[in-house]
Amino acid sequence: MKKTVLALLLILSLLFAFAACGAEETDNGQVQTDFTFTKENYPKMGGSLANLPLGQAVTATVLGITREAANDLITFAGSTTDNYKAIVDGGFDILLAYEPSEEAKEYVRGKGVELEMTPIGVDALVFICSKENPVENLSLEQIKSVYRGEVENWSELGGNNVELIPYQRNRDSGSQTLFDKLVNLGPDLMEAPVGLQIPSMIGLLEAVADYDNSEGALGYTVYYYLTNMEKEKLDTAKILSVDGVKPSNGTIGDGSYPLTNDFYVVIRASAPDDSPERALYNWICSAEGRQLVKNENYPTRTK
Repeated sequence: MKKTVLALLLILSLLFAFAACGAEETDNGQVQTDFTFTKENYPKMGGSLANLPLGQAVTATVLGITREAANDLITFAGSTTDNYKAIVDGGFDILLAYEPSEEAKEYVRGKGVELEMTPIGVDALVFICSKENPVENLSLEQIKSVYRGEVENWSELGGNNVELIPYQRNRDSGSQTLFDKLVNLGPDLMEAPVGLQIPSMIGLLEAVADYDNSEGALGYTVYYYLTNMEKEKLDTAKILSVDGVKPSNGTIGDGSYPLTNDFYVVIRASAPDDSPERALYNWICSAEGRQLVKNENYPTRTK
């Protein structure tokens, strides 16, 4: 598999590498690799919360155990930034994670560590509001106006005469990193009003979906987490189209939905060729590993 590598040395960037396939599947569906994984040598895996189902599936598949047992061997908690810091410091051997924040990149650079990363799927930043709200679509320019603090009422966006309550995420979260990159307001991003910066993905969903049945709330999260892990929140909240395109696996995969970004499998570039984390990295990058990503209903690039 062709490799694309960008070194993280003196510049604020990361190394992306496509590893060669080192695994195949036998007739009975068991994964066969050049490395024998056991519970004792299994790499310390962590990552972004939205990648937890994939982490469970990978671990269960290569070890031949249940997902419940797999869950005891992996840790998907804390912010995405915390997870990148942990792999640098040796707390994790391998990550399944969304794009690192600028803070995480600076931490990696400051420690003089090189990371090897391969995109294995794609997700999207989605905006949500109450089902009581009649608005179905926002343009990217309208979203920017809201988060610059220029819009204070839904009537300015084609909705009812209701105060607009724009929630934000904490700065080190994966979804905030996506917002900063894709909405790209830079210093123009308004300071979150007191109580409107939410420190967890579930907290933001609860704020929007359960906000006293109000149609005033607006927030953002990642598509997979909402639609696959917390889809009951869609009983009271809804996902907005952006620039007329509704997010789905199809529109995210083909890029027609405008706010998409890859997620990655990550190891330290110094990981030896015969190490468990290198073997697992190679398998996740293989055709079998990528098929598992699709089986877990993560969007994948089609263009």
